[in-house]
Amino acid sequence: MLRTRLTNCSLWRPYYTSSLSRVPRAPPDKVLGLSEHFKKVKNGNKIDLTVGIYKDGWGKVTTFPSVTKAQKLIESHLELNKNLSYLPITGSKEFQENVMKFLFKESCPQFGPFYLAHDRISFVQTLSGTGALAVAAKFLALFISRDIWIPDPSWANHKNIFQNNGFENIYRYSYYKDGQIDIDGWIEQLKTFAYNNQQENNKNPPCIILHACCHNPTGLDPTKEQWEKIIDTIYELKMVPIVDMAYQGLESGNLLKDAYLLRLCLNVNKYPNWSNGIFLCQSFAKNMGLYGERVGSLSVITPATANNGKFNPLQQKNSLQQNIDSQLKKIVRGMYSSPPGYGSRVVNVVLSDFKLKQQWFKDVDFMVQRLHHVRQEMFDRLGWPDLVNFAQQHGMFYYTRFSPKQVEILRNNYFVYLTGDGRLSLSGVNDSNVDYLCESLEAVSKMDKLA
Repeated sequence: MLRTRLTNCSLWRPYYTSSLSRVPRAPPDKVLGLSEHFKKVKNGNKIDLTVGIYKDGWGKVTTFPSVTKAQKLIESHLELNKNLSYLPITGSKEFQENVMKFLFKESCPQFGPFYLAHDRISFVQTLSGTGALAVAAKFLALFISRDIWIPDPSWANHKNIFQNNGFENIYRYSYYKDGQIDIDGWIEQLKTFAYNNQQENNKNPPCIILHACCHNPTGLDPTKEQWEKIIDTIYELKMVPIVDMAYQGLESGNLLKDAYLLRLCLNVNKYPNWSNGIFLCQSFAKNMGLYGERVGSLSVITPATANNGKFNPLQQKNSLQQNIDSQLKKIVRGMYSSPPGYGSRVVNVVLSDFKLKQQWFKDVDFMVQRLHHVRQEMFDRLGWPDLVNFAQQHGMFYYTRFSPKQVEILRNNYFVYLTGDGRLSLSGVNDSNVDYLCESLEAVSKMDKLA
């Protein structure tokens, strides 16, 4: 009997194909995939300038002094050190209080307290900035819109995150042209799109990603006057701003100063009622060096009139905010259940201790000054006024404007690794490799026309 069954199985097995065989191979990640490839290369001159992780002048990933001190305090505090229980779905209460104070009182002292006092901010601790974007994308796709505008160029993962969380129409607005920010092209595209939507009677409000500072990959940010022009347009067109603030502090070295875009959006005198809210996605990965701890937050700032015209600024926790809170919890629960604890404890200690917070501000300024020094070192060696937009680029990256072919030549012939769009991570440059790097860049720059 058993032999018969086995024989029958052998008859149909050749005709059965597993559905798994139809799974296509995904391309390697545009950043992390290159870093993995770099590790396999055996060459003494190789330089990895792909991943946005801060390294010191000796090429080592360092821990901020403020973070080191916070870690020691945690280790000495028995309850903090030994507590391995789950955090609440939306994160720890202490984290929420400390981060909201930093974001909406200290970074936005003029209008942030108004939103806090009127309970118009829903807050979730997330898996760094990526998690904040993912939760925001899921919420927006479920309840507001599945259309989004992303800068061209932008962080490669933006498109991936929104596609994976229900967005159907992803558009690219012109951000960069001929070495400068294309403000006129950007605004014209949005207005044309809005007009066409009106003609087609499409009532879904499109979302738009805005890099708060240190635009990735170009490092070019609008001036204050340009930001006002852009936000005026976005507000007029009733778009939904998603402020991606992954690099707060890395533009100027001043954490509070770099929150200008958030302050502008919260200005109730200029923009009294964002009809579908503002979504702030924020991270401590870059500005506190907590890369692997995955610490960030999502804040949904709601309009006064969204509560069916029944908004009472004196009422505690209006029904609109309760509804949003509940949906964010539901999304997080189904996505990753609850955030990790250790990194948020570090943030809590730094933000709640006056001396440590002051040390953190100094740490960020020191990091930015080193990045400025590296940029100046490269500028002095290369002398490319038409290529290195030294006066305007900010943050961790230098945008070479190299073509994909030039990037490939640089990688294959000189073992210098940039991302495919020509982005170079400045923190990977130091005294031991800057000469070789600049010689390699100089050689490759003559091989092909710049993008």
